[in-house]
Amino acid sequence: MEEMKATRDFMLDFVQTVKWWEICAAVGSYFLFSYWSQRNRRGPFCWPLVGMLPSLLININRLYDWITELLQESGGTFVFRGPWMSQMQAVMTCDPGNIEYALRTNFANYPKGIGFQTVFRDLLGEGIFNADSESWRLQRKIASLEFNSRSFREFTANRVQEMVEKRLVPLLADAADRGEAIDLQDVFLRYTFDNTCSLVFGRNPGCLAVDLPEIPFAKAFDDAVEATLYRHVMPYTWWKLFRLLKIGKERQFHRAMKPLKEFVDDLIDSKKSVIAKVGESMSEPMSKDLLTSFICKLSDGNATISYSDKFLRDAVMNFVIAGRDTSGVALTWFFWLLSDNPRVEENIVKEISHILLKRRTHSCKDYLDMEKTLTEKELQECVYLQAAFSETMRLYPSVPLDHKGVVMEDVLPDGTCIKPGMRFLYSIYSLGRMENIWGPDCLEFKPERWIGMSSDGQAMINHESAYKFAAFNGGPRVCLGKNMAYMQMKAAAAGILRRFQVRVVENHLVVPKISLILTMKHGLRVILTRRPSTLPLNSNMSTGFVSDYACL
Repeated sequence: MEEMKATRDFMLDFVQTVKWWEICAAVGSYFLFSYWSQRNRRGPFCWPLVGMLPSLLININRLYDWITELLQESGGTFVFRGPWMSQMQAVMTCDPGNIEYALRTNFANYPKGIGFQTVFRDLLGEGIFNADSESWRLQRKIASLEFNSRSFREFTANRVQEMVEKRLVPLLADAADRGEAIDLQDVFLRYTFDNTCSLVFGRNPGCLAVDLPEIPFAKAFDDAVEATLYRHVMPYTWWKLFRLLKIGKERQFHRAMKPLKEFVDDLIDSKKSVIAKVGESMSEPMSKDLLTSFICKLSDGNATISYSDKFLRDAVMNFVIAGRDTSGVALTWFFWLLSDNPRVEENIVKEISHILLKRRTHSCKDYLDMEKTLTEKELQECVYLQAAFSETMRLYPSVPLDHKGVVMEDVLPDGTCIKPGMRFLYSIYSLGRMENIWGPDCLEFKPERWIGMSSDGQAMINHESAYKFAAFNGGPRVCLGKNMAYMQMKAAAAGILRRFQVRVVENHLVVPKISLILTMKHGLRVILTRRPSTLPLNSNMSTGFVSDYACL
């Protein structure tokens, strides 16, 4: 007791001795020293304890542009310091050399990481986008074989063509005839969701009906993705506590996952039954969807790991997420950019008209054939259209930011040191806005930068490095569905532009939503009007357009 009393008396004497101004002077000196030590350093001010978090919060509503400005000022790479003990320390970069090093050269040192896997495990499970090591290799091998097979490409082309002809175009024609504004982003997300479910499950959920119905599975899917994105920006301990208590967005997530699991598990059971019957009778053709392919290949006795229904559910859910949001968002930004660039729209319409003219000249026998969606082969001839989509994703990539974990301490090609526990974060959004990478016109929408001429005078796509144009990732994890995504987007765009003029509603605010996917915060409200026939009246009209490529 005497010792405690003596300690208390000492502390009281100390407090009485130290004046308030001395405390202020000490704190002020500390902050002055911090400022002085950072006076020549580029980037946001790093405060004691909280790091650069205040600057991040101030600029959160313009996050992607803020990061771009920081990267421009720092020469392409800077180190972000988060709050003390927050696990928010990261190397941020848009240097193609650094990106290639992490995604390809030293791939093993930059996996998805424990942090990413923990946040997304409840939704993605052990699926291909959340897996590392053997599980990832197996899923990638199966998916790669399927995506590159001729039968799956034909299956995809037929499903996409049917979706555009029988679902997308009639829905937009109804809106055009009524003269009502429609949210094109919502339409495109429904289009890509129905398409993706058809390719993955072999079943169309029917989101793209004229009355735009709410589908329970689609609603649950959206709620689960949204809740997972909140985890990505919340402190780890917060969302873990919320999940335990089932409050806030974690309650939404918990409610959404039950119908999702039931829906997918029912499909898996149904597929297994069908596959067993087909295998016994061999009287019916096997479906070409991804779920069927996974079940067959994992059941053939050559698989290197055992699998369960949960493994199958995780695998197919990953492909639904990847195929739905990315293509739907890219289509939305594409039509917004066209509304401000009528010259580009005119070139695309001319290109489509030229292809339709060739169809009439060489193969078309009746009017109904002319109304059909462009075939896979015809879509491959849409060079300018593909260039416009590449330019769209250069400026507005569907995934604006991506990150990796760090296994061992390393030095990036530009000399930046990175340590375990930090994140390697690369800004795909910023990558397309760097003058030193794309030139002084980097902010302009110019599809012509993607077009070259072959030796025989034909227009062709200039393919850029996957580390300069990272919209489809690069290295061993490069997107397997790249060609399928281009076909899906080009089919929709061609089907719309040959029939309708699309104009954004006046004064509609277009800003990106801060999330993992670059969706428009307020959607894209547009008015559609029917376009006069785009088919040239004679073959002479096509000649000038072809020669125009030389000037692109």
